[in-house]
Amino acid sequence: MARLDAAVSLFWVLLGIALCWSSKELGLSDPSGPGSGLFPFLAGLLVLAGGVGLLVRHVVTGGQPVPGEEIAAQFWEAPGAPFRTAMLIIVVAGMIIAVPWLGFALAGVIGLPILFRVIAPEKSWMAAIVTGVIAAGSMHLLFAVALGTPLPRGPLGF
Repeated sequence: MARLDAAVSLFWVLLGIALCWSSKELGLSDPSGPGSGLFPFLAGLLVLAGGVGLLVRHVVTGGQPVPGEEIAAQFWEAPGAPFRTAMLIIVVAGMIIAVPWLGFALAGVIGLPILFRVIAPEKSWMAAIVTGVIAAGSMHLLFAVALGTPLPRGPLGF
C-alpha cells in the first residue's frame, strides 16, 4: 500500500507539472488582463502543491498511515462508494460536455447540485440546488464580471 500511495502522490506531482506546462501555451496574461491559461496554471500549481505535500508526508511517515487517516479503506468499504465515484466522473464529464452548449454558468447550475447530492446524499435537494446556484453564480461573478475572463456563454446569454 505504501508504494501505491507514493505512486499516486507522484502522479499528482506530474499531473500538476503537465497542467502548468500546457497552460503556459494558452498565455498567462495579455495587455487586457489575465490570459486564458492563468486559471489552468493556478489549478496546476494547486495540484502540484498537493502532490508534493503527499510525497513529503509519505517520506516523513515512512509510508505508514497517519493515525486516524485510514480514509481510503473506510471510503471503499462504505455502501455505494463505487457508484458515487462513477457518478462523480459522469457528472463532471457531462458538465464539461455541456459547457459549449449551455454556457459555463448554466452547466454549473445544473451540475453542481447533482455533485453536491452525490457527495452529501444526506442533504436535501433544496440545499443542493441553493448551494449549486450560489456557487455557479459566485464563479460567474468572480471570473466573468470581476476578472473579465471570457467564459462560454449559453443560450441565456451568461
